[in-house]
Amino acid sequence: MAKKFAVFDIDGTIFRSGLYREIVYELIATNKAPIELSTAFTQLEVDWKTRKHNDAFKMYELAMANTFDSVLPRIKCSDFDAAAMAVFERVSDYVYTYTRDLVRQLKQQNYTLIAISGSQEELVKPFADKYGFDAWVGQQYERGDNGYFTGNIIKTHDGKGTILQRIVKENGLSFEGSIAVGDSRGDIEMLSIVQQPIAFNPDRDLFDAAKKNDWKVVVERKNMIYELEPNGHTFVLA
Repeated sequence: MAKKFAVFDIDGTIFRSGLYREIVYELIATNKAPIELSTAFTQLEVDWKTRKHNDAFKMYELAMANTFDSVLPRIKCSDFDAAAMAVFERVSDYVYTYTRDLVRQLKQQNYTLIAISGSQEELVKPFADKYGFDAWVGQQYERGDNGYFTGNIIKTHDGKGTILQRIVKENGLSFEGSIAVGDSRGDIEMLSIVQQPIAFNPDRDLFDAAKKNDWKVVVERKNMIYELEPNGHTFVLA
């Protein structure tokens, strides 16, 4: 009999921030990245933190990602690896209670656990190993023979549904009883193909999708977890 599976996003879903952002900050703090990496999004970060407008976070995150991609060939692979190790050692325990406990519960129920993340595989792998995932996918940076990255990137923040379909097929898993947990627009495709989608601390796009499709919504705030059950395109506190 094919095994059940549960698939999780990591950034903002299990980890309380973004692994992708943490490694950028680490490279900046250790002076291992070109100066334009920090100057490109400094004001946009302020706009986000002061809630200047509804799209402030998206603009900040996009500017960071685009600039990082552009300077990648000027970053040493060894510096990147050291930054990834430092980030993992410092923040790998900073996780949400709800998703951490759900991972443990499903592991005990013999679910195959899958992590699909838009963060770099150098961070996704140790994070997934620590929390007992059976399969994982992260963003891949091609490494050149000169000790630097080539700039070629295999991105995973979009197309998560296609990635999940491939993993399910390769591992002989079943969509019967399947679960997916995500927090943002990039997780909508993944959530839409499982039987039990959970929108966790959703952004506006994911919340709208959850409302339209009657998906469960869970919000964790301070020491409280609120489970909202769908009720005719609205939600009620479970």
